[in-house]
Amino acid sequence: MKKVLLAAAVASFGLSAAQAAPTLYGKLNVSLNQVDNKDFKGTNETQLNSNASRIGVKGEEKLTDNVGVVYQAEWAISTDGSGSDTDLSARNRFLGLKFKDIGTLKAGQYDSYFKTSAGKYQDIFNDDTNLDITKTMYGEERLKNAVGFETDKNLLIPGLQFNLMAQTGENITSVYSTKKRDSFSGVSTSLSYENKDYGFATALAGNFAVAGAYNALSLKDIDSNAYRVTGSLDLSKAGLNGLVLGALFQHAEPSNSPSAADLTAAKLDARVASLKEQAWILQATYNVANTPWTVKGQYQSAKTEWTGDDRVLDQYGVGVDYNLNKQARLYGVLAQQKRDWQTDDNKKTVFGLGMEYNF
Repeated sequence: MKKVLLAAAVASFGLSAAQAAPTLYGKLNVSLNQVDNKDFKGTNETQLNSNASRIGVKGEEKLTDNVGVVYQAEWAISTDGSGSDTDLSARNRFLGLKFKDIGTLKAGQYDSYFKTSAGKYQDIFNDDTNLDITKTMYGEERLKNAVGFETDKNLLIPGLQFNLMAQTGENITSVYSTKKRDSFSGVSTSLSYENKDYGFATALAGNFAVAGAYNALSLKDIDSNAYRVTGSLDLSKAGLNGLVLGALFQHAEPSNSPSAADLTAAKLDARVASLKEQAWILQATYNVANTPWTVKGQYQSAKTEWTGDDRVLDQYGVGVDYNLNKQARLYGVLAQQKRDWQTDDNKKTVFGLGMEYNF
C-alpha cells in the first residue's frame, strides 16, 4: 500500500512539474557582411555578425481559475565570439501575473512599448548589426526597472490592446539628470489594433522622459518625449496575394527642457535644448506565391535639427529570404546609409549573406 501511495505521489509531482516546465527558446542569426565605408571615414571591413542572437526561458502557469504567473529571462549570445552582442548580457526579462480576460502585469527589464509598436512590417532589417532602425532613429530602447501592464486583446474590442509601462525612480535615465526620483521617471505607452480579416494593423505609441539616442549628432541617453504611428496592410485581401505594405512616422525631442547648467555639467552642447528629430519608414514585403522566396524593400529617413544645423540620415535597401521551413531561413541584404552633412565618404554600403534559425 505504501508503495502504491509513493508511486502516486511521484506521478503527481511529475505531472505538476511538467505543467510548470518553462519553454527553452532562442534564435541564432549569423551573417557574413562586406561593409564599405564602415565608419564614414573610408574604412572597409569584412564582418561575421551575430545579429542579436539570443537564448531564453519563458513560461506561464495557472495559479487559480483567473490568475496565472508569467515569466521570461533572455540572454544575448555572441555567435561570432565578438562584436556588439556581449555573451549572456541581459535582454528581456520579467516576472508577472496574468489576469484572465483582463491583462498582464509585468516587472523587470524589457522592450519599451514605443519600440514594440514597430512590427515586422516596419523594420525588415530588424536585429541586423549594421542596418537595424536603431542605427538611424530614436526610440529602440529596452527599459530597466520597469513595471508595465498589457490589456487582453479582447478586453473591449477584439484586436485592440493598450499597454503602459513606467520606470521606477531608481532609474537614472539621462546623461544630464543624475538625481533619483521619489516615484517614477520614464513612461512608455502604446495603443494598437489589428484586424486579420482585413489584413490591417496600426499602433500609436508615446515615450515620456525616456532616454534615447540621436544618431546624426552622436548623442546618447537624452531624456526625450516622442510619439510614433505605425501601420501595415496585407493586400492579399484585395487580390494582390503575398504583398504587404508597412509604414512608420515619429517625432522626438528632449523632455523637461534641460538647463544650460545641466548640459554644461554633462559636457553636452547647449543646442541640445533645441533638438528635434522626425523620422519615417516605408517598406514592402512580397511573398512569392507557392515558393519559399520573399522579397523586401525599405526606405527610411531621420531628420535631426538643433539651432543653426539640420542633418538627414537616410537608409535604403532590399532583402531576399529563402525560407527552408518555419524555423529556418537563408537571406541576403543590400543596403546603403547616407549622411547629407558630409561631402566626403558620406555613404556606407552593406552587403550580406546569412542564416537564421529559431528554436
